[in-house]
Amino acid sequence: MTADRTATGLRRTLVVAGTAGLLLGTAACSSSGGVTGTGSLSYDHVRSTAQGLAGTDPCPFGLDLPAALKSAGIDRPVTPGAKDEPAVGTDLGNGKPPEPWPSGVSAPPGMASIPATPPSAWVTCTYTVGATPVRIDLLAVPENGPVVNMMLPSIQRAGNLGVDQLKQFADEQPTAGRTKVTPGAASVGVARVAAKGKGDIALTLSQDTVNATLEPALTGEALRKATEQLAAQLHP
Repeated sequence: MTADRTATGLRRTLVVAGTAGLLLGTAACSSSGGVTGTGSLSYDHVRSTAQGLAGTDPCPFGLDLPAALKSAGIDRPVTPGAKDEPAVGTDLGNGKPPEPWPSGVSAPPGMASIPATPPSAWVTCTYTVGATPVRIDLLAVPENGPVVNMMLPSIQRAGNLGVDQLKQFADEQPTAGRTKVTPGAASVGVARVAAKGKGDIALTLSQDTVNATLEPALTGEALRKATEQLAAQLHP
């Protein structure tokens, strides 16, 4: 698969969530939010780096999945890339203004239109851990607050979350500097990363449970620790 096809897949993952996921993701935007921070990684740097990445490049920003897994006590061989997937993929979004709700969808109270989507930079690093495809996703936006909500469709898919589980996670999503795993099988780790200056950054670590059997070693507290280690590695 080419890097362009990977980017297209990421865009589809971001927008194809169904009506329930869309409503939850937008309604949650005013809950847990990022703040202007003093982290080492900025939105501008994530975007400029993503613009220059190719599918065969190593994972950027100092991300070292083997080291993170080892620190979390997960003993599995790790190789970059997976079947039909390049090691690195990117997706750069230019943002969208507010839009009318689709025909037949009732607007939530106080939300006359679908909220605007900010510009974004999304980087995906794909690995094979043992026999399981694993992804690191890093999404950065130049505004405070919306980044985890924007990732909810991909988190829902990777974590195989029901509507109630997705709402629970959206309501209790991690704040800057914190890491959580999703409800249920606990197969997605989500870290909210303190951004340098204004912006919002989140990192997820997940298994490709659509194309592979769930690996129990990459779930729960071990997955949370590995995700936390990855977030701590981030640097320009």
